[in-house]
Amino acid sequence: MKMRRRLLAIFLGAAMVFSSTAFVSAEEAGDPQIPDFEYVQPAGEIFDISTYYNELGVDCSFSLRGTGGVVNVPDDMTTSLPTANGDYTIGFSVYYTVDEVGAMLLDSMKAYAEEAGVTLKVNDANYDQNAQNQAIEQWIIEGVDAVILAPCDFTGVKDSLDALTEAGIPCVTLNPALVSEADSVVMAECKEQGVMAGQLLLDYLQESGTEMKGTIIYQSLPFIHPNAATRADGFKSVFADYPDVEIVELTGTSVEEHYAAFESALLAYPDMIGAFGLYSAATVGMINAKLANGSDIPLTSIDNDKPILQAIYEGNCLGSACYSSTAPSFYCMSAAVNLLNGVEVPSAYFYQNQIVTKDNVEEMFEHYYNGKTLADYMAGEVE
Repeated sequence: MKMRRRLLAIFLGAAMVFSSTAFVSAEEAGDPQIPDFEYVQPAGEIFDISTYYNELGVDCSFSLRGTGGVVNVPDDMTTSLPTANGDYTIGFSVYYTVDEVGAMLLDSMKAYAEEAGVTLKVNDANYDQNAQNQAIEQWIIEGVDAVILAPCDFTGVKDSLDALTEAGIPCVTLNPALVSEADSVVMAECKEQGVMAGQLLLDYLQESGTEMKGTIIYQSLPFIHPNAATRADGFKSVFADYPDVEIVELTGTSVEEHYAAFESALLAYPDMIGAFGLYSAATVGMINAKLANGSDIPLTSIDNDKPILQAIYEGNCLGSACYSSTAPSFYCMSAAVNLLNGVEVPSAYFYQNQIVTKDNVEEMFEHYYNGKTLADYMAGEVE
């Protein structure tokens, strides 16, 4: 948590305040989540998200309307969701549900909609921005009350966001867009995730006496994604003081593509000293290639899909910068219902990052998977 607070303070140019009482009480605001908020930017201010991303090297012209400040939020909430004051229908369009993160986001969003007492319409866009745009267009025609949108294409989503704004329909995005506007965003501090993964690899290399000279491979997505760009920036920053280390990017969108890319890299870069999987499919593909080729290249990761946590336990991955796949759904639903209830909401919610290594992987598996155990997963008793 300390690293996240420090990075956000730098990026936002604001001193951190770790108590909500300095701004407004829960009773005054009507937001039941306030006791769980750690304010990065005070209530009454709007998050300048475009500057935040532009300073990280990502071209962004996205704006937010929420005036409730910027907050860090925990995985373990002490508060309950707000209850709908009316018969609300909320649309949720998710980019993709093939990976575990997307699937858990969808399942938890359905559960939180039921808890909040709203009707939920769902669109799985399967990384097709046209399909996402069509779903939003249909929901506008149907007159949904609010939309929660996890973008497929972070610039191609502009038409959907513009249409929602024109229709006067509140919108919360899960991950930021890079264009247009919305009321609020629920997001990770992704540069921190990259720093965590990079520092874990650097510590291992130094502790093992590896000469800081050679190639580090990292594998990412082949299109613009603000999370990927900022994760990569954070990872690279850790090695900025080592001019003899070359960091090489490879891309793909599936486990199979990342497997093939890393298998080729193991041959093409005999001076490889380390590797980094920037997201789940990249990491799983790289782990599989390592095992198939008998490689002992140290690997770090971002994301906490079950195969990654198993690989950490078995020593095939040093560790991963992880985050809950259910907490973002909670805060998206909270923001959407509060907006419909007429309550001021933060312009940005930053959910919690956690480094997972062999020392805590069993505990964190249970945390991320609702009490299920890593041992049961490895025994085939958990899907």
